[in-house]
Amino acid sequence: MSDTGGRGILMLSCQMMPEVFGGAEQQCLRLSRALKAMGERPQILTSVSTDGIPEHEIVDGIPINRLRVPSPPQMGGRRIFSSVKWMLAAQKWITQHAGEISLIHCHQAKLNAWVGVRAAKRLGVPSLVKLGTAGQNLDFYSLERKKFVWGKVAAQEIARDATRIVSISKEMYDDTRAFGIPEPRCQLIPNGVEPVTPITAEERAALRGELGVLPGERLLLFVGRMERQKNVETLLTALSQIPYDRFPTRLALLGDGALLDVHRDMAQSVGLDGRAVFVGRVSDVGRYLGASDLFVLPALAEGMSNALLEAMAAGVPQVASSVSGNTDLIVQGETGWLYGAPRDADALRAKLEAALSMEDAALDNVGAKAQHRVREFYSIEAVAKRYLGLYDDLLSETQIHAVA
Repeated sequence: MSDTGGRGILMLSCQMMPEVFGGAEQQCLRLSRALKAMGERPQILTSVSTDGIPEHEIVDGIPINRLRVPSPPQMGGRRIFSSVKWMLAAQKWITQHAGEISLIHCHQAKLNAWVGVRAAKRLGVPSLVKLGTAGQNLDFYSLERKKFVWGKVAAQEIARDATRIVSISKEMYDDTRAFGIPEPRCQLIPNGVEPVTPITAEERAALRGELGVLPGERLLLFVGRMERQKNVETLLTALSQIPYDRFPTRLALLGDGALLDVHRDMAQSVGLDGRAVFVGRVSDVGRYLGASDLFVLPALAEGMSNALLEAMAAGVPQVASSVSGNTDLIVQGETGWLYGAPRDADALRAKLEAALSMEDAALDNVGAKAQHRVREFYSIEAVAKRYLGLYDDLLSETQIHAVA
């Protein structure tokens, strides 16, 4: 790897925190911090449509530039003009700051990637597009299905002109190849995770008390948006079928979203009222991981879940659906458990019971193995180093083509 350092890396994302707390946005900031610590000069270009959020600020040493629009980019219908406004503004911003940009790194293949790939081609710099979702919701397919006239054109141009397409899971990589991206332009780099600060035994006991965990109960934890993709309904169904007298458990659910009230009503209707605690969105997920005995992720689809990575980093055993990302991270029966089809409540119940049947020491050992696996392969430092190597390759290729 070259030791030039200080390269201007433009991170391009349709939205960003605090407006959106999605996995791609969290990874964008997390990777930017790690790259800055390694001597690079990352900055983020995104949008903002919520009052009170500054258009320019420094977060953890990373400049964030937000272009104000009435609605978030990537919207169709009557809000299509907001997307057009943002794309034009982003192109103008990139042109004005061209001298600061060595490479454009797009997070997800949305309209931001169309802007970024086009701008990089015009400026003569490399472009990298990191995908967010695998399967039938692969970013390219989702973009093609958008209800605006240029969705299919945008997907085709991104696929054709991006210097590299990065997948974050093996399934996503295979899907990308099946979409028609030639292998030399495909890359597999997973998401990364930062260390999770452990809590004290006193803090653990206090938080479990706040959640109503009784002596002898084990605490299950779900972290995610209350939306269809996270499949909370199957988790509630499975837990309601587990006999409490054999497996005394309580479930804490962190996150908010459109289905929050629906899930609360369902928990009551299936007999989990009082045993399922809806906490809402929290800023200190690590505290709840430290208080938990088992992490559960029944998602219908993932890229590579931040929440699952953080659970493993905290040493919490996991039960998760067999979907993209989860299957890369979990070693079956060793670092956690995978169950079959995401909506198969019986399969989820069986894996939960298998985990809950274990003695505390054995369950803790599963969590310790998960923590070791994350430290070895998925730390944000290791992931950032892989990106640095990729940046080196892309910039070297660009220089060779320029000379030729």
